[in-house]
Amino acid sequence: MNQEHFDLFSGSPEDVSAWHRANSPEQLDLAGADFSGRDLAGRDFTRANLERANFSGANLDEAVFSEASLRRANLNGASMKKATLYRTNCTGSDISNVDLAGANMYRCVLREATITGANFKTAAIFKVAWPEGVDVRAHG
Repeated sequence: MNQEHFDLFSGSPEDVSAWHRANSPEQLDLAGADFSGRDLAGRDFTRANLERANFSGANLDEAVFSEASLRRANLNGASMKKATLYRTNCTGSDISNVDLAGANMYRCVLREATITGANFKTAAIFKVAWPEGVDVRAHG
């Protein structure tokens, strides 16, 4: 994890957007970061390395995770209403009890993820790779 990248998220959503504009195509390195319980609504995590990051109980409403790696991340109990997950890799993540109402999910990979209690109602879902044997209809 890059501490400078982590510190960006103590500021406003505009601080992160400005970093993306100034440093494109550099990738945010937030692997293993602890964002549990934080209000990160509207933040831009595009192309970020978020492997093993802890977002449990965090507010991630309207956050953008386009092309981000959330492999083995802990999102248990997070709110991700209207979040954008385009080409997001969530393999092996804990998405239990996550509210994804109104989220946009395109080519999102959820293989080996735990999605018990997750809410996908009103989410726009297209070409998502679901965990094997999961009845998606039971989640909304």
